[in-house]
Amino acid sequence: MHMSGYKIVLTADETLMCDYGGNVFLGFMTTGPISGFKPFNIAMNLLLKPVPVDLNGRAVIAPLSLRIIESVLIDSNVVKPDEIIVTNPTALPKVISEDTRIIGVSTMDPKGLGPASSTFSGPYGLVHSEPYSAYMFKRLIRSEAVQKARKWASLVVGGSGAWQLNVNDMERLGIDVLFIGEAEEEVPKLFKKLIEEGRPEKPVVIRANPSRIIPKIKGATICGLIEISRGCGRGCRFCTPTLRILRHKPLEDIISDVKVNVEAGQRNICLHAEDVLQYGGTPFKKRPDLVLKLFNSTMSVDGVKFVSVSHAALSSIAENPRLISDISEILGLTKSRWIGYQTGIETGSVKLIDKLMHMKPYPFTAKDWPNVVEEAFKVSSEFNWVPAATLMLNLPGEEPEDVLATADLVDRLRPYKSLIVPLLYVPMTDSSKHRPRRLLEDDDDAYWQLYHSIWRHNMKWISI
Repeated sequence: MHMSGYKIVLTADETLMCDYGGNVFLGFMTTGPISGFKPFNIAMNLLLKPVPVDLNGRAVIAPLSLRIIESVLIDSNVVKPDEIIVTNPTALPKVISEDTRIIGVSTMDPKGLGPASSTFSGPYGLVHSEPYSAYMFKRLIRSEAVQKARKWASLVVGGSGAWQLNVNDMERLGIDVLFIGEAEEEVPKLFKKLIEEGRPEKPVVIRANPSRIIPKIKGATICGLIEISRGCGRGCRFCTPTLRILRHKPLEDIISDVKVNVEAGQRNICLHAEDVLQYGGTPFKKRPDLVLKLFNSTMSVDGVKFVSVSHAALSSIAENPRLISDISEILGLTKSRWIGYQTGIETGSVKLIDKLMHMKPYPFTAKDWPNVVEEAFKVSSEFNWVPAATLMLNLPGEEPEDVLATADLVDRLRPYKSLIVPLLYVPMTDSSKHRPRRLLEDDDDAYWQLYHSIWRHNMKWISI
């Protein structure tokens, strides 16, 4: 089957169908403004190169979310492997045909409402312009290839940003089905129905529960990203992943995913979870033995050159410095061969930690939080882990003394190599009670003090 005849075509816009020059953290740049800051736009033109496709238009590497959809649809016999394709937006005119029944689009930030895009772009952000993530999503959905195919195919949109869309958006953009939630159990039923019955007459919204399974993937992922766990279980009130139950992928399935990536030339692997150090355990009982086995097994796969992590919790690092030391030894880390990881400080205020995220410091308590953060940064620095840490601005109930407590904590972290990123709080559910604030225009003295602390910290480390 060549370049057409695919029943299901899966894709995502250019901000997701891009390898970010091999650095997954540069993906954050896609939340920046589409206009209003020329040097940034020049940098983005260099960064946003579509992932390569083979002669049939099949993406060589693709976002993990699309690889999961591809896998569950094949495993549940909704389609045969040669009836489904994951591709980049530029190849759509070649791979969509009158045989196509479904175009599936994964999105992370379709309206620019996520914390990062709200901070750097949009009405409240640094530059009051639409973010790349929202602009590129709309451009893909409105593209001639997609809209022409809607005469005979259903357009389904899902992914971690699907919550931002509503029925009005669907009608305006021409989206047939909006899928919110985890896909593994419901997507096969939905796609089977759409193939058999055709396009729905009215927009349909489906909300799915967490899945029991995390499937093995069949194709390589961008930046070698491999899911090892899903959910978190710490229950912070503002954070979607922490409210989801924690599940782990069996080690043999993870190693299978690693091999799939290596075979496609992805020799750098990034293990992905909300807290990689919780692998195999629970928020209350860690399993460092299983974490070490995971890193040892991944590094032992023939062809793997380097292993990094997406996220780690500061409380997990402070709880077990020995584990960080052991992992660093397995990975062969040095001052010049370090790993970056994403983590959340969120606030230096003991009051807000206690009120909004009292399980975040576990096994420590809310009153320990500033010391836990500093200890975790110290341990990270000692063993060549470099945190990119977020702060949440304008949390519910925040007062100037909370902001000043965060500024004090940032000052304490200056000796440790790291990057600190302030983000505006975004309520993921009912926002009627929350008063939004603009990043710069609505600031008081406490905020300017915090920004000054962040600026001094980042300027010390950003060039190293």
